[in-house]
Amino acid sequence: MAQTSTAARQIKRRKNGDYIRSSRGDKIFHGINLFIMIVLLSFFLYPLLNMFSISLSNEYAVLRAQVTFYPIGFNPQAYNLIFQSTELWRSIGNSIFVALVGCVSSLVMLSVAAYPMAFGEFYGKKLYTYMILFTMWFSGGIIPMFLTIMKLGLYDSLWSLIFNGMITAYYVVIVRSYFHSIPISVVESARIDGANDFRILFQLIIPLSKPVLATVALWVIVGHWNDYLNSLLFLSSKQNYTLQLVLKEMVLNAESSIYNISMSSTATTGGAAALGQQVRNAVLVVSMIPMCILYPFVQRYFISGLMLGSVKG
Repeated sequence: MAQTSTAARQIKRRKNGDYIRSSRGDKIFHGINLFIMIVLLSFFLYPLLNMFSISLSNEYAVLRAQVTFYPIGFNPQAYNLIFQSTELWRSIGNSIFVALVGCVSSLVMLSVAAYPMAFGEFYGKKLYTYMILFTMWFSGGIIPMFLTIMKLGLYDSLWSLIFNGMITAYYVVIVRSYFHSIPISVVESARIDGANDFRILFQLIIPLSKPVLATVALWVIVGHWNDYLNSLLFLSSKQNYTLQLVLKEMVLNAESSIYNISMSSTATTGGAAALGQQVRNAVLVVSMIPMCILYPFVQRYFISGLMLGSVKG
């Protein structure tokens, strides 16, 4: 009872804005916690700062391994050569198209797939659920997937990347879990008013599910943006190359210059192979920029979507 009354008084003081003095144990705990967080932050940030610094440093300082977490001998030549490449800008446009169109189509199909699992009452609902979960446990493999894309006439097309990653069972489960947190009475009221399932889904459920859809949208966009294997399998023409394929060629040509392997300059590299490690790190920085710009806009939905989507299973 004494502990309960003490806790109640502390809560009342916090509400009234009164200062509560921390005990010695609390100060020690907060100090240790702050120290650990600073150490972990240093471990996480140092590789990123080192990569960015190498891309902007003088090549002689890089070869002498003098660059740590700040540039030495500022030299942006690697970025100048990278952004002069027409292949790079075309690949960025292809990646943006795949990411945006793939995101919108995935959100629509994921919502359509998750709605019956959350609100549907029909014969065979368990079988429908198990069929979706089965694809999360087992897959056909790369060769059947490649043959399917060939039979559909989608080889060497950006649509092969979009259709191949349109629905993922894990994302369907996440969306369904969030749909479960919406009161069933909302859906029943809409049905009493004469709304069909498609109208309920697109005009009622989806607007109420912005946090989880924003979260999944971020995952889908990042997945398409960083996808390398599917692009390597399904694309053969340079005009259809995504950013990851072009960056791969730039990195390989940069690696060849490090080991003094003579390679002819191509339109993709634009002579950037002569810069070696600077180009290798610069192309990695370039690939990170769009995601770093996107994340702050969806961070609020990202956090709330993860928390609210886990309330009900």
